[in-house]
Amino acid sequence: MSTAILPILEAAVLVVAAPLCGVALATRRFRGGLAAAALFALLLTASAAWTLTSWGRSPDALRVVLVSHATLAVTGLALAALGGWFGSTFHDPLDAAALSAGAALVAALGLFAAGPLVADLPTGIVNAALSASPIVATASAADVDLLRTDLLYRVSPLSHRRFEYPRWYSPLVWYGMLLLVSIAGIVGSLRRGASSHVHCH
Repeated sequence: MSTAILPILEAAVLVVAAPLCGVALATRRFRGGLAAAALFALLLTASAAWTLTSWGRSPDALRVVLVSHATLAVTGLALAALGGWFGSTFHDPLDAAALSAGAALVAALGLFAAGPLVADLPTGIVNAALSASPIVATASAADVDLLRTDLLYRVSPLSHRRFEYPRWYSPLVWYGMLLLVSIAGIVGSLRRGASSHVHCH
């Protein structure tokens, strides 16, 4: 497996795994949250170190590894926080898991699922959707021209129209905002739960 593809595969896993982990933590009232975050950081560090060793320690390789793994870190934390927010808000964990993972999948793959309809979308909307996709954002940060790989170039109309990959900082800003909003939502849900518990007694 090419090390250039590794961050993309990690992003694809995070799209589903991160929201589900967030929901699971919410059902435990976030006990073990710090341990989960530490494990995530350890895995990202190991991935970055292995990728950098494989590519060689040149300044360009260091920049690409740092940016791509920063993108993975922020998107992973944001999607986990989204799952935690939904998990602490909805009574049924299955509803929270379906909605949070579904939202992440739409962000990641919605533009590809649109098929021929994507040809008629304004370029600005296409570019915004690409920036919102954790998979595309990570690929772009890793300097991988994902949409012009052999498979996607053959099957996706998106590859044959005008678009721009996101600047490295754009996904960090958007998912950083999602992270903050989701944390605020978690805090609000926990406060409402604590208040309800006090009133019941």
